[in-house]
Amino acid sequence: MLKPIKSLGQNFLKDPALVSKIISYLDLHDHETVIEIGPGLGVFTKELAKHNVNVIAVEVDIRLVQELEKDFSENSRVEIVNENVLHFLPAYVLDGFKVFGSLPYNITSPVLHAVVKMEVRPENCVFIIQKEVAQKVVSKSPDNNYLSVFVQTFFEAMYLGSIPREKFSPVPKVDGGIIRLRRKEIDLSLEETEQYEKFLHKGFKFPRKMINKVFSKEELKLCGVSPNLRAENLSVEKWMEMFRVLESR
Repeated sequence: MLKPIKSLGQNFLKDPALVSKIISYLDLHDHETVIEIGPGLGVFTKELAKHNVNVIAVEVDIRLVQELEKDFSENSRVEIVNENVLHFLPAYVLDGFKVFGSLPYNITSPVLHAVVKMEVRPENCVFIIQKEVAQKVVSKSPDNNYLSVFVQTFFEAMYLGSIPREKFSPVPKVDGGIIRLRRKEIDLSLEETEQYEKFLHKGFKFPRKMINKVFSKEELKLCGVSPNLRAENLSVEKWMEMFRVLESR
């Protein structure tokens, strides 16, 4: 077996029963397309291939790509792409697809941002990520954070369960968490989405301090927001409302 590369965050799930259960969360239908991020040894790819779907497996490690190409050489529904997924996702523009990935923990946030900024967002995503980050992504007011608000503006986020670290090889230092993201219909262009991203970064600049540290009294009054609240207290809907009000002036 190929030795995992630590710098690429390669930790492979080794429980077959879990693999089948996790893929079921994608709610697959015939002829759909699934983008798999970091197929690794192909454990999830093989499970996806059991369904009547088209799989685009995006892997940056050429060693794994060569093995995957051998394993799936006779399956025309599985395409192996040797590319950095952060370059692949922005260029993918077809509608009606889903995304799955057991994500290296060090690129979780960049991948989530890339998915949000796709020209056409996926209908459904299932990700295995660090448990603490997974719980952070699905948190809601009054315990919001920048990442939860940004992701949940565009997707309904649900925490589906934990995976003990011992289920992976090599064993990581933390447990895994499973999240599902389901697309919302949000009318924001890519340019507006990037403006919204900057707006949230500003809003959460001092997350433990009152929100009047980053917005003026006039701005807060215009948005109907108490100056005594913290950024984490505001709902996803309120953040979007504030963005629209303040950006339209």
